[in-house]
Amino acid sequence: MHAINHSNNGSGIINLILNPKMNMGLVLIFITFFLIISPLLPGVSWFKLGDFTLDMVNFYHTVMIPFAFLLILYTAEILELGTVARKIINLSTIPVLFFTVLGMAFFYSTSAQTADYVFQAIRDVWMIFVAIVFLVYLLIMPFKKRSKFTAIWGAYTLIVIATISAGIAAVMGMVYEYGNLFGYASIPVFNADVTAWGGLQTFLGNLVTSHSHEMLPAVMGGIVAVAAVAMGYERLQGWKRHVVNIGMIIAVAGTISMSYLYLISSFGTYVIPSIAPFGPGGMNGLALDDSQTGIVGWGALIAILGLYYLFSSNKTLRLTQMAELLTWIATMAVMIGVGYTMEFNEAYYGFGSPGVPPTGGPGYLYDMAFTNGHLLFVFFMMPLMAGILLVFMKYVSGMEMERKTILYLVFAGIILGGFGVLAYTINLFWLPEAIGLALLVISILMITVVYFIANKGKVFAITSNDAK
Repeated sequence: MHAINHSNNGSGIINLILNPKMNMGLVLIFITFFLIISPLLPGVSWFKLGDFTLDMVNFYHTVMIPFAFLLILYTAEILELGTVARKIINLSTIPVLFFTVLGMAFFYSTSAQTADYVFQAIRDVWMIFVAIVFLVYLLIMPFKKRSKFTAIWGAYTLIVIATISAGIAAVMGMVYEYGNLFGYASIPVFNADVTAWGGLQTFLGNLVTSHSHEMLPAVMGGIVAVAAVAMGYERLQGWKRHVVNIGMIIAVAGTISMSYLYLISSFGTYVIPSIAPFGPGGMNGLALDDSQTGIVGWGALIAILGLYYLFSSNKTLRLTQMAELLTWIATMAVMIGVGYTMEFNEAYYGFGSPGVPPTGGPGYLYDMAFTNGHLLFVFFMMPLMAGILLVFMKYVSGMEMERKTILYLVFAGIILGGFGVLAYTINLFWLPEAIGLALLVISILMITVVYFIANKGKVFAITSNDAK
């Protein structure tokens, strides 16, 4: 009898570890915790003109890599991927979070840098493994669940392509980190290629740019597709469903072309041009890669025309759906409305470089403000909010007043944050955006709390039935 109790305890612990509700909750706690303590972390300054500092990049990855894992975990459940895949993904939750914490803990000590590299490398390789498992089971799905695939083929295709693109961007980041730390002299064949591509520093610069510019559009495209599935777009009939599929395929085309451009501009000598350049030295004009990443967003906006007809009659759920779609709209408003406008006026903004066109511009500080402001809003908080809202939509019910309060905060944060980027760019005044981002952080904290309240008895379920 004693042995049986041990066996039951062991089985209960395994079921707890395999419980997706618990694992999503752990990731939510992790993300919320680091968002809240970010002002206390050395070197983490959210509003500093120009690109992220190394300290900020480390903090960014500490939040966004677990977030990417949350998306994989959530999507595996939504699509009901194979049992083995879902077990592997759930079992990976604690290790991914654990090694991410160790990477952060050892990052600041010069004497512990080697340990930091090792822990972060283990985490990154583990994430690549999880992504490969996820992709393999995605590719198997049409053969196992043909009817489901037929019903969601547009969104499914975007999820697959976005996963591949994000995987490519992740590998780029790992190759960059290795080269930045150790160079490629120990890999003679590859080192020769790097030399042919312009030398180490040129290659690393191209690589890190491609990594950052490709990753978030790919992730956001994946979120758009998953959101369509979560909202049940297969229920749409006629032109409404066709519109959603058209939007998905447009986003697929943008993701593929974007990925190709970043590959050949990193692992090669291709220089991404501007479309129809004009002005001093041809410095004004829309960069070709930005036009392609924009196509991903245009696909999302087209899909909204069909998804609108899925809005629930329940006011709170409808607000959640509207908040999800607003993250897409706000992202495009900032990237297209502000970003494209600046690219057509680089003779003034000067690519964030002081000087005289075509090597700089008098308004370079405003370019640096946009760089910082849109990284925080578009590349950080909007994907984070969009993904967490999907978890909120599926796993939190009841608690009408609390949910509405959270959603009003989300709306306020998105609108204020988006206009805040514009204000920051125009006059270097960052406070409106900061207030908007603070409201979004508060809403994420509240989502995490109500997630556990709404799922009490399920998050920490240790029986096989509850864990499903």
